[in-house]
Amino acid sequence: MIRDYSKTKWWGIDRRKIHWYPIIDYERCVGCGICFLTCSGRVVYDWDFERMKPIVARPYNCMVGCDTCAKMCPRDAILFPPLGRLRRWRDEAKAIVKARKKIEELKKKLTSSQ
Repeated sequence: MIRDYSKTKWWGIDRRKIHWYPIIDYERCVGCGICFLTCSGRVVYDWDFERMKPIVARPYNCMVGCDTCAKMCPRDAILFPPLGRLRRWRDEAKAIVKARKKIEELKKKLTSSQ
């Protein structure tokens, strides 16, 4: 069974409000399969065996900020929103403050268990 991450929140923001996912430029795509195989954990892609091309089947399963598939693509056929937009989502979510708080909580747990 494939997990549906679209119903989870990203630092408190509904995942479907964050349009971070790959868009494939099929004119550039050579059908190598690296994107499909690289993103196996989140299962963003399906594979069209007739066309021998990837399909973005579950866009909201893409981890916000991850663009590994695009970095691995030999033809730069995978596009993501600009970094500035990602940073605006980060700031809107107050992710830095929340991350620091979580790190402090982890530190307390670790030091109290020693």
